[in-house]
Amino acid sequence: MVLRVDYLAKETGNNLVRNPTLTVATVLTVAVSLALLGASLLIQRGVEGFNTRFKDDVEFIVWMNADAEPENIERTAQFLQESLTVKDFTYVNKEATFIEFQEYYADQPEVLDLVEADQLPTSFRVVPEIADLALIRALGDEIEALPGINGVDYAEEYIKQLNDITGSASQVMITAAVLSAVASSLLMYNTIRTGLFARRREIEVMRLVGATKWFIRIPFMMEGLLQGLIGAVFSALAIFGLNKVISRSVLGENNLRLFESFALDTGEVASVAVILLLVGAALGALGAGIAVTRYLDA
Repeated sequence: MVLRVDYLAKETGNNLVRNPTLTVATVLTVAVSLALLGASLLIQRGVEGFNTRFKDDVEFIVWMNADAEPENIERTAQFLQESLTVKDFTYVNKEATFIEFQEYYADQPEVLDLVEADQLPTSFRVVPEIADLALIRALGDEIEALPGINGVDYAEEYIKQLNDITGSASQVMITAAVLSAVASSLLMYNTIRTGLFARRREIEVMRLVGATKWFIRIPFMMEGLLQGLIGAVFSALAIFGLNKVISRSVLGENNLRLFESFALDTGEVASVAVILLLVGAALGALGAGIAVTRYLDA
């Protein structure tokens, strides 16, 4: 039998409206699962951009003791000046450190009241000549051996912490997305089975007059595909909204420029949205196809 487009559209539409409650529940479940997947992909791309940003400009901070003698500060500056592995460095005095401290604890006045500028250490912000973590570590060990040094903080440590945190969050969201996808598949399976049961006599007549399994199967697979696609559209809108919120937080009044790589441009978010649409359509068609096949083979 030849499957006409008008017949396919009519049957698919009838199947969608036959069980509106199950259809809505399936679409919402698909939307939630794909939104979680999309958020995970946004986080992964943000982390990749963050790592790329610091790959060629690894900075570390040399902290002096709060009571370091001026000659110790001068000796450290001379060492950095003469080192062949240091590209550039900046000295941050107590006043500049106190300004940064005030900005960081602006929302905690009780902390600000306990600290004065002369209690804070000075520091050197160092940019290595070569972005090689082994060489940077070796340089840091040499610096820590100098008198008056309190310690050295490496950018790689913060990058690793960020990767650990975002990696864990991404794994949790992917796990939740998989579980939600399983739930949506089961809902879709039951929706299609209900539609098949409601049309069981019509399907039997179609088989008696020579309709192939694919002729019967395609309208139901189109129903599942549309359910998955509609859910994916909602999830795509959700990640566009999420990226807008992130962009406002990072680039807006909060001015968190360090994390600007997490504010993706429209093209990057659109590529994630396309992935969600493809996954939603495939998930719906596959779930419906399995349900129809099991029914026809029973």
